[in-house]
Amino acid sequence: MARSTSRQTTKVTHLQKGRPPLEEANARRQERSDELLRACALVLERNGVRRTSMDALAEQLGIPKSVLYRYFGSKDEIVRVILQRILDLWSDLQSKRWRGLSHNLHEVIALARANQSEFLLLARHSAADPELRPFFESLHSSIVSKTDKLLEISSPSLKSDTVIRQLCSQAVAGFLIDAIIWWIENGENNRDDEFFQWARQSLKTLYREWMPDSSWRPTRHDNGTLEDLIPSIT
Repeated sequence: MARSTSRQTTKVTHLQKGRPPLEEANARRQERSDELLRACALVLERNGVRRTSMDALAEQLGIPKSVLYRYFGSKDEIVRVILQRILDLWSDLQSKRWRGLSHNLHEVIALARANQSEFLLLARHSAADPELRPFFESLHSSIVSKTDKLLEISSPSLKSDTVIRQLCSQAVAGFLIDAIIWWIENGENNRDDEFFQWARQSLKTLYREWMPDSSWRPTRHDNGTLEDLIPSIT
């Protein structure tokens, strides 16, 4: 009789949550997988991807290695899932409507701070690892592409000079990625506005030198603010 009551209570609990038992179990498994990925990202970023084995991960996390294998087939799978997830978050930012460099910088810094280990694995570790470099290239090329398009439409001289335009775009991408990495590791949250101002002014200075023939004009956005047409890192 007691068993029957127990089963009935369990069933009611699932119904109260609005999920059938199987869906609830899958949700719990996904939550546990997400927790493990975040913990693994912290260890991998701190110790290095190639210097960290599944044994080392399990030891650092204080769990049996069998628990990791219950969710992931290998360390490489863990690393690639982490990198793909942070890259997807970056891509989601890219897909948003342009609202100016300042707004986008706020979003990028917020993303990097909320996922610091994952972002550093993407922006720093994958850049130096031949097998993982395609993840970094996706990050880097997204900035290069946006910058190149802006320079092309903003300057007659750069529109016809693809080599110099690409040189400028590559320089902007490297500058921004390095600046963000340094700031999330060393900058204080309450000074983020200073970083945004510094990044914005630095880029403006570069563009004025690169494009003396620029036809830029301030653009008024739906929210009533004015924002110069300068490339976004998202």
